[in-house]
Amino acid sequence: MKRTVSQESISYRLNETLFQEAQESDPMAWARRLNFPIVGFRHAIVGPEWSTGNQVANDYLHHINFVVGGAAHLRRDGRVFDLKPGFAYWLPGNWPAQRECAEMYETYYLTFRCEWFSGVDFLLDWVGRDFRVLGPWDPAAWIADWTVPLSLNASMRLQAQLIRWIADAVPDLREIIQRHVAAHSRFGSSLALIEKKLSAQLRMSEVAAAQGLSAHAFSMAFGRLFGVSPKAYLNRRLNEEILRILTESDASMREIAEHFGFNDEYYFNRFFKKMNGRSPLVFRHKLLEEKLN
Repeated sequence: MKRTVSQESISYRLNETLFQEAQESDPMAWARRLNFPIVGFRHAIVGPEWSTGNQVANDYLHHINFVVGGAAHLRRDGRVFDLKPGFAYWLPGNWPAQRECAEMYETYYLTFRCEWFSGVDFLLDWVGRDFRVLGPWDPAAWIADWTVPLSLNASMRLQAQLIRWIADAVPDLREIIQRHVAAHSRFGSSLALIEKKLSAQLRMSEVAAAQGLSAHAFSMAFGRLFGVSPKAYLNRRLNEEILRILTESDASMREIAEHFGFNDEYYFNRFFKKMNGRSPLVFRHKLLEEKLN
């Protein structure tokens, strides 16, 4: 059977190319490469115990909160951010803030990462990351889609909405990714070593040697390009992997501590609490409570 083209250009009065699959430099190729893995999607009802008092809490996952009821606030650098029912909010990763909840706060919340290279979140160092109001949402219309377990269709709709919100909230995505790629290209050897030997025992002198630089020269050059010190970057990657194992497995605290090269559970607990504002055991218990709710 002869095949014919049913939509020739001559059939249209206007037929200009907005995109055609070709080079890696094309925006569609970039869009295909981007990955926004959803780590969790939960429903939570909390009270004053959610508050952190005068302490700041941090998370290396991005959060989108769909507020259902009650009232809560975040404080950062003298600013107050209200979490009001009927609105969706983006709480970026690596954005420490104080949490306040006087009575009750109900929310659905999505946790996710933004990746160009697998496992590495390129927005955690973005200087423009900040609390954002994504817009209103209708609980009655949305919650009907969020049955347990979440269907494939509902998951696709949620993923599509997430991508749309990120596209609207981060206007210079391509520029951010280009800087991210340049940084990883410049420090490819040292970053590869960090991923291969990710451990509390890994020393910066060894990482610097992989790049052929002294520890001081490496620290200065790395900090200028990444905006954080090599040690801070290592700690963040270590924390990200600890969180992954803590949430995706039932490994004991001792097993996790040993796996990541901590001398004992005391040092592991101290590291985790410094990075996440609570002990790993409390973190896991809270996670289990939220799943039960």
